[in-house]
Amino acid sequence: MLYRLGRKRLGLSSPPELYYVVPAANWVTDWVGAYITSGITAQFNWQARVTSTPQFLIDHIIHYGELGAFLSSLGSRRNTRNTIVTTIFHGNRTAQFPALTQSVDRLIENIGVAARIVTACRIMEKRLVAWGVPPEKVVRIPLGVDLNLFKPPSQQQRLACRRKLGIPDDVFCIGSFQKDGNGWGEGLTPKLVKGPDVFLRVVERLHKQYKLFILLTGPARGYVKKGLESLGVPYRHEILSDYQEVAEFYHCLDLYLVASREEGGPKAILESLASGVPLVSTRVGLAPDVIQQGENGFLADSEDVAGLVEYVAQLIEQPELRRQLTQNGLNTIADYGWQQIAARYYRELYQPLLDELS
Repeated sequence: MLYRLGRKRLGLSSPPELYYVVPAANWVTDWVGAYITSGITAQFNWQARVTSTPQFLIDHIIHYGELGAFLSSLGSRRNTRNTIVTTIFHGNRTAQFPALTQSVDRLIENIGVAARIVTACRIMEKRLVAWGVPPEKVVRIPLGVDLNLFKPPSQQQRLACRRKLGIPDDVFCIGSFQKDGNGWGEGLTPKLVKGPDVFLRVVERLHKQYKLFILLTGPARGYVKKGLESLGVPYRHEILSDYQEVAEFYHCLDLYLVASREEGGPKAILESLASGVPLVSTRVGLAPDVIQQGENGFLADSEDVAGLVEYVAQLIEQPELRRQLTQNGLNTIADYGWQQIAARYYRELYQPLLDELS
C-alpha cells in the first residue's frame, strides 16, 4: 500500500491532497464533506475538496464519506495508488437488519484496503474493535453543526415560522426530520432501523392526553404520514430542496424526538441543541456521547416506548424543565461547531496519514 511505502521512495515530492467522496445528491454526506473540507482548507495550508468521481484520482488521500461508496470502490486498481479512508456511521451484525450485517461483513473482509476507519460515536468505535479492526485504525470524531445557521429563534421568529407553516399556537409541536421509509418514493414501507413504528406508538400514547402537532421533513415519510392520519394527529410534511432550509423548521418546534434503533448521528441531535430545542432520544449513535441524562436532554433504550412517552410528557408539562435543558444544550453544543470538528479531522486523522506518507 502507498501509505506503507512512503512517497519519497515512490519519487513523489508534492504532498497528497484530500478528496472527500460524496454522492452529490443533496444529502447528509454532501454537507458533511463540504464542512470538513472547507474547514480544513480555511484553517490549514493543505488542499482539501469534495468529489463524486474518485475513480480518476491517483496518489492522494481518498476519504469515502459513507460505507456504501467504499464498498462500491473495491476492486479498483487505481485505489492501490491512493491512501484510502472510509467512514462508517452505523452498522451492526444482527439478524434483525441483514443488510447492515452484509455491509459490515464486507468491510471487515476488506479491512486491509483502508488506512483508517472513521466513525462518529463510541458505540460504533467499540463495535469495530470488537469485530477485529485494529484499534489504531479506528478514529472517532463526532459530527459537527453549523452554529451560524442553527441557533435559537427569537419569540417573534418562532411565532412567524409556526404561522407560516400553519402550526397553531396552542399545540405542542414535535419534530422528526429524517428519511424513515424504504426507497426514495413515497416510503410506505418502514425503514425499521430508523424506528418509525416506535415514533408512531409514542405519538399515539401522547395524543390521548395532549394536543400535538407533528412537523416532518425528509423524503419517504409515507409510513409515518399514514400512521398519523389514522391516529387523527395533525401534521405537516415538507421535502426541502436545500438542506440548510431545515434550520428554520427547528424554530417551530417545542421538542425533537429520535426513536431510532440504529444511528450514526443523527445530525438532528446536534441541530436540536444548537437551535434551542429540547431533545428526547433513544440511546443510539451520538446521543449517549452528547446527552447527559436530565441535564441537556433525555435518553431511553431503543423500543422503550413507555420511557420515551414519560420523558416527552415531562417536558410538555414542565416549561421550566424545557428552558433548563435548552440552556444546558446551548452550553454543550459550543464544542461541536464545524470549524472545531474540521480541525479535529485534520489533527487526528489526516495529519497522521500525511506523516506516514512523508
